[in-house]
Amino acid sequence: LMTRTVKKSFSRRMKIDNIYLITLDHSQQSYDSLIDRLNRLGVPTGTPYKIIEGVNGRQLFKTEEGRNEYGIKFYDNWAQGTNNEWWNRPVTTGEAGGICSHIKIWEDAYRNGYENILIIEDDFNPIETIDWSVFTELQNYDWDLIFLSRLLVNHPMVKDFNVGLTNFIRPGYSYQTHCYVLNKSGISKLVETNLQTLKQNIIVSDEFLPATYTWHPRQDLRSMYNQNMSALALKWNPVSQLRFEAAGNSQTQPVEGVDF
Repeated sequence: LMTRTVKKSFSRRMKIDNIYLITLDHSQQSYDSLIDRLNRLGVPTGTPYKIIEGVNGRQLFKTEEGRNEYGIKFYDNWAQGTNNEWWNRPVTTGEAGGICSHIKIWEDAYRNGYENILIIEDDFNPIETIDWSVFTELQNYDWDLIFLSRLLVNHPMVKDFNVGLTNFIRPGYSYQTHCYVLNKSGISKLVETNLQTLKQNIIVSDEFLPATYTWHPRQDLRSMYNQNMSALALKWNPVSQLRFEAAGNSQTQPVEGVDF
């Protein structure tokens, strides 16, 4: 665990109590890269950040004993034999490690009573500096979760919704959890109303979070999780990813001999 504060900034108008950077790579080279990219986001000067050790699901969850020791259970009915490639296989150990890394952060932020946190996965790639002053538009808006980048899923029933804001939109069913903000209300809702169910029905974070804020195409997830989060997303995507399954470098895709 490494705790520091951001050294430079382009705005002081969005107060973040803590930034969580998730990684499995704790080399100095990795840390240097993380801090360089974090500074490129332009987060407010003096904002604390922590580089935390991600949960290595491929080591911890490859056996049932390991999963039991960590207090989780994979969602047994995830694979449904559909044409959707993500729904046509069981949850992988890498995906389980990923969502457990986010769970660890939600629980830490809940214990600390933080008002606003920023969660970043280590493959985040800033395309442009974020103007944090745009968040002043939300002073009188009730929100829990804000995606700083995400991918709207192509589905006939999925769409975004304009809510009268200049910089933000209410997102439909979207993938990607590499860069998002939670406030105290959102943290509390996740921990108090959905975490117990999630730990006993582990799925990938890309599928879980949408099930808490919008219509999800899968009826089983609509029934399983409380849809009580008020989510927003920037109308543009200033942050991309360095890893993804199509490139064969994702840390959550199936690995022969580890996943089932």
